[in-house]
Amino acid sequence: MDVIVRTVVKWMMPFVLLLGISIMFHGHLTPGGSFPGGAVIASAFALVVVAFGIKKTERLLIEKTIHWMEGIVAMMLALIIIFEYVLRGYVGMTGGMFGIFSSPEVLALNVAGGFMVFGALILVVLLMVEE
Repeated sequence: MDVIVRTVVKWMMPFVLLLGISIMFHGHLTPGGSFPGGAVIASAFALVVVAFGIKKTERLLIEKTIHWMEGIVAMMLALIIIFEYVLRGYVGMTGGMFGIFSSPEVLALNVAGGFMVFGALILVVLLMVEE
């Protein structure tokens, strides 16, 4: 790719990552959440694939590590769901209304779901580029 495209991607990637993280963390307060946040984060890495090629991206994202991350996040999702069904009656609210921690279980589900979406979408992008 051209030097201009690479430079723009280098400067844009941190902001796109921050936007995706912001969408994930504010999903229980505003429209958005796990899927849009994970898709935005995956699109940041898809920009790197387009601008720098698969070799540079494979140094950033190792496929085996993404599979491990998806497995750990799936266990976190299962633990959050078990916590909600078993222990929720004994634990009260931890934050005030409309705050970032006003609904910690939904926040945790959004973040975990966002990482699952990110892992799935970036694996799809990597497999398509390898073909």
